[in-house]
Amino acid sequence: MTLPMKPQPLLGVDRLVKYHATPAGTVRAVDKVSFEVMPGETLGLVGESGCGKSTLGRTIVRLHEPDDGSILFQSNDISHLSRKALRPVRRHLQMVFQDPFASLNPRRTIRQILTEPFSVHGVGSRREQIDRVNELVSRVGLHSDHASRYPHELSGGQRQRIAIARAIALEPSLVVCDEPVSALDVSIQAQIINLLRRLQEESGAAYLFISHDLSVVGYLADRIAVMYLGEIVEIAPKRALWTEPLHPYTQALFSAIAEPLPPSVPRRKRSTLTGDLPSPMHPPSGCRFHTRCPFAMPKCREVAPALTEVQAGTIDARRVACHLYSDTPEATAQPSLLSGLALPAT
Repeated sequence: MTLPMKPQPLLGVDRLVKYHATPAGTVRAVDKVSFEVMPGETLGLVGESGCGKSTLGRTIVRLHEPDDGSILFQSNDISHLSRKALRPVRRHLQMVFQDPFASLNPRRTIRQILTEPFSVHGVGSRREQIDRVNELVSRVGLHSDHASRYPHELSGGQRQRIAIARAIALEPSLVVCDEPVSALDVSIQAQIINLLRRLQEESGAAYLFISHDLSVVGYLADRIAVMYLGEIVEIAPKRALWTEPLHPYTQALFSAIAEPLPPSVPRRKRSTLTGDLPSPMHPPSGCRFHTRCPFAMPKCREVAPALTEVQAGTIDARRVACHLYSDTPEATAQPSLLSGLALPAT
């Protein structure tokens, strides 16, 4: 009997490093990060502001040059490709930015903005490009009249729809979404989230969805990666992470989610982090979370935990970087601080 082949990752990030030099010192924004994104899936990336999420996304699409590690896209190493060699890759690897006003050229009409990807990559005749632009505008829920306008003539939600249309114009295999709804009014956020979900169902593209909003990630993602001070501390399927997070930081992060429960229903125990967030220029030795962790052991101050697979061979298999789940005698996994946390409606 021949076993089915395991699908290859669309994106493989291996020990990726990106540091930023500042007058005050070197910021270790992304420090030896590893993960994969499979074809057609959505991997959510969450963490506190300043943990390195956006830097990671920009480095993956090569808007930042990596300092070390590798980026494998469609089994090809794109870590150090020249700008010319990257051009055909960019047809399949796109990004949606947080601020649509800053990401759209204010001197060009929407039609000119959306025509550019086709022109750069030599796709279609002029007439075909115009037809494709009209189709794109319609796909993202706007009227054809919007194509003749400039970005400043559109609302924030409309501008983000155009930014999404530009990103999907060439039918990419992977779209990195960097906080795509955080700059929008709450009333518009749901529309953009549903648009992204519908477009993914139509195209089969994979998303790396970066956000600090856990409810949004819980609605869209298949798996979730949690980042702290430039490192991934846990990766798990959405339901497993939502109902039983393992890493103490993940537990604290998810315990802050508001629960829409009536007063008669008891709330879950909340985990409050103590201490200040350490400086990314001088992160703590050993586990970077040990200065705020209620379960810290002596080993945590000295040895950095590896991102290790736990619950292997099960549907809830995940990876976690914590000595509580290692094989050493002193490691005794603590019970989750959460219980029965409901997933956002899908």
